[in-house]
Amino acid sequence: MLEYLPYVLLFALATMIIYAWGLWRSIRQQQDLSNMLSAKGISKVKKALKKNGAMTEKELEPFIKNLTAKQPFSREQIAVTDPKQFLDSILPYMIKQKMITETHENGKAVYQLRR
Repeated sequence: MLEYLPYVLLFALATMIIYAWGLWRSIRQQQDLSNMLSAKGISKVKKALKKNGAMTEKELEPFIKNLTAKQPFSREQIAVTDPKQFLDSILPYMIKQKMITETHENGKAVYQLRR
């Protein structure tokens, strides 16, 4: 009977590790989804600016309107419901990271890729 004890303990340890990993993933899932959506949005904005040149925030909205992010092997997903609010969150980050520049023309903010 004692010869099976190490196997039982190893099984219990493996179960604890798998449970802890699943718990950690579920806690971090919303933040990970948000980061994935932001990264996709930044990519879409950069592509739009590269293709079309300088654009206003209003002109950028259609490019990120129906953007979604989903983790593999998960049903949970996140989507952009308010493009203006989403752009208000990623454009300052992009300016701070020196990806784009903001200039004002005719009282409107115009964004373009940094050279």
